[in-house]
Amino acid sequence: MKLLPPAVVVDDQAPFKDALFGRKDFAESLTSLLRNVEEGLVIFLHAPWGEGKTTFAQMWRAFLRGQKLEVIYFDAYASDYFDDPFVSFSGEILELVDKRLAAEGIAEPRREFKKTAVEVGKRLAGLGAKVGLRALTLGAVESGHLGELKEIGTELATGASEIGADVIEKRIEHYTTEKDALKSFKRSLAKLAAVVREKQGFPLTIVVDELDRCRPDFALGLLERIKHLFDVEGIAFILLVNRDQIESYVRTVYGETVDARAYLLKFGNLFVDLPSHQPGEYEGKGRDEFCRRLFQHYDLPVSGDDSDILGRSVNLFVRHFELTLREIERMFALLALYYGSRPKNQLTHGLFIALLTILKVKEPTLYRLLATQSISAGKFLSETRLDLIEKSTGNGVDRTWMLDILNFCLLTDEELAKIPEEIGPRRMGSWLFRYNMDRRRVIPFFCGRIDRFSLQPGT
Repeated sequence: MKLLPPAVVVDDQAPFKDALFGRKDFAESLTSLLRNVEEGLVIFLHAPWGEGKTTFAQMWRAFLRGQKLEVIYFDAYASDYFDDPFVSFSGEILELVDKRLAAEGIAEPRREFKKTAVEVGKRLAGLGAKVGLRALTLGAVESGHLGELKEIGTELATGASEIGADVIEKRIEHYTTEKDALKSFKRSLAKLAAVVREKQGFPLTIVVDELDRCRPDFALGLLERIKHLFDVEGIAFILLVNRDQIESYVRTVYGETVDARAYLLKFGNLFVDLPSHQPGEYEGKGRDEFCRRLFQHYDLPVSGDDSDILGRSVNLFVRHFELTLREIERMFALLALYYGSRPKNQLTHGLFIALLTILKVKEPTLYRLLATQSISAGKFLSETRLDLIEKSTGNGVDRTWMLDILNFCLLTDEELAKIPEEIGPRRMGSWLFRYNMDRRRVIPFFCGRIDRFSLQPGT
């Protein structure tokens, strides 16, 4: 029995062979776009957490290498202990040039880029988060912001900061030099990018992943660096983000009243959603296929006993509750624990097990109310909207039967007694006869078995 989800293994020869949702087609379109656009590009590639952004990046990178194209992959979260991402970006560019694109005609642009990068890096070093984002963009600081720098200098003079006022005063005095250093750096970067594009017919591309897991100040500082230091013709940035999270960072740093979406428009040229379904197919097909693969990986029962209803219920509830791919993996781990530890001939029911494991992952508060018999049938159906599922779900789970068995286990004795005997919920007790269990104890019983083992502390 397996307890962990399958590791992502990208086949270098066919990187998208296991991809879902038409992401190979999307990768080909993205590649064509970058080949054909000459200007600098910053693309925000959005998907919710757990929807496969990193996996897509790994597959796309392998796909590009198969075409003799190289890109830089930058894990922002792994680097957010640095004060400034400038050095990391510059180092990655030099590594790309040195190890993968070494060719005639690139030595001089590389030397010039390194020289100007060192000059800019020296001017940035040590000031990090101590004087604010805009104050650290060197020549990109507009004339109108010089007043802010002077205010910082005054504040420092009063001992409010660790940085000496003389440092800031010298920075103001050398403002023109700072601007010239930035211009020289950007010119050298553009020359290097032009050579890279000439050598491989593809722009100097930096894929930035995990930005939405960084500290808010580091994440926004990285965007500022991209905008003010690396925004030159011939360079493309692909930022893999949960856009909602980045917008929340903007509000955290600049206040709740700021227009976070408008703020991001300063930094991006294109805002794209990572595909979550194949065009022309119904939206649930990709998730159905993902579930099928996980059933096979965990060797879970899909036929016999009541297990045939398990597969159909999983597909239904995954779509209904809109689980992300990561949430689906967590739910399947719970299924594996449940079925792996279930004694032979113990009471089980595929629909309940599917529903409860999904609720534990997606709606833990609601799950706990069910486990402690602290929610009514009406409230539960209202919260989950299960009574709004189409009568014929198309996967063999009949809505009327589903609601009947849920009501049978959740209604109070008084509520159930008001229902005529020939109506559904009153006829659902036959499956419990040989187990000698009260209908109201069924759901807490299943929750107890699901909770017996956990892959995470305190859950």
